[in-house]
Amino acid sequence: MNYIKISYMLLLPALLLLSCQEDDEEQIEVIERRMAEISANVEALVANKSCNGAGDCASIAWGAKPCGGPWEYIVYAPSNVDVPQLEALVTEYNQLNQDLNQLKGEPSDCELIGEPDLECADNLCAIKN
Repeated sequence: MNYIKISYMLLLPALLLLSCQEDDEEQIEVIERRMAEISANVEALVANKSCNGAGDCASIAWGAKPCGGPWEYIVYAPSNVDVPQLEALVTEYNQLNQDLNQLKGEPSDCELIGEPDLECADNLCAIKN
């Protein structure tokens, strides 16, 4: 009888752990799917990068490194973008990226990515080389 109780006591935590891992995998899939949707929406939103001068260009931090800071910056022309919509999508994406990092235990290079210098080259917003 004691053997059976001990077996159940050892089995229960293992089952709970497996259940949690399955929940994490489902959550990861949901997050990755939503991040892909947001990425496509943002890409379409910032597609028109036309400008007349460097002052017509802006950038926004994209993604969240596990160590902190963005993975990169997206360049866009604010006059051609619904900026509040862009900011809302990017904020959601960055939060989802943080959540995903925690769930997956993602490593990071911890390199700080500074905000880029921008230019209007050939009437298109771009990062200065």
